[in-house]
Amino acid sequence: MDYSILVNKASRLPRDYVPEDLVEIHEPTGSKLDKTYVNRLNIVAYKAFKQMQAAALKNGYEIFVDSSYRTYEYQERVFNNVAAEKGLEHAKKYVALPGGSEHQTGLAVDVIFRRNNEMIEEQKTDDPEIMWLFSNAHKYGFILRFPKGKENITGVNFEPWHFRYVGKELATKLFTDNLTLEEYHNLQKQRTPI
Repeated sequence: MDYSILVNKASRLPRDYVPEDLVEIHEPTGSKLDKTYVNRLNIVAYKAFKQMQAAALKNGYEIFVDSSYRTYEYQERVFNNVAAEKGLEHAKKYVALPGGSEHQTGLAVDVIFRRNNEMIEEQKTDDPEIMWLFSNAHKYGFILRFPKGKENITGVNFEPWHFRYVGKELATKLFTDNLTLEEYHNLQKQRTPI
């Protein structure tokens, strides 16, 4: 599998795309998920997340995968529900289009955490768990996918809870060079002879 796969509004996956090697995750989740949702993640990404989760716990932080793989149809329902509730323009601004969600790759995770036996569903940038992830996720192959200040590049508002598995080597490069996945792919295109 290509862990550097770029999925966004401009690079969408087909309706029938289903990643291989998904494993089911049995962890605490938030209350926002549809009750039909089954939390699954690519097995390599899941093993890396478990390592990151164990390291976070050693530092006193309990992190969990709140949402991971989503089918095209599930993302379509999410988009349509938000559009019905808050309007189409709001949905286009804050929710990935079906086929344009990284969750369909099986490599993306929305993180939730528990503090003082309470699940924290609204993450803020000054939460110690989030700050730890910002500084350490790359060591386990994850990147903060939609960083603050790069909204014009990713086309997505800052999401401090959304991390994407790309492998340790690429994650470290992106972290060190302060690059988004879009910037990385653009650099790769520039280096590739036509």
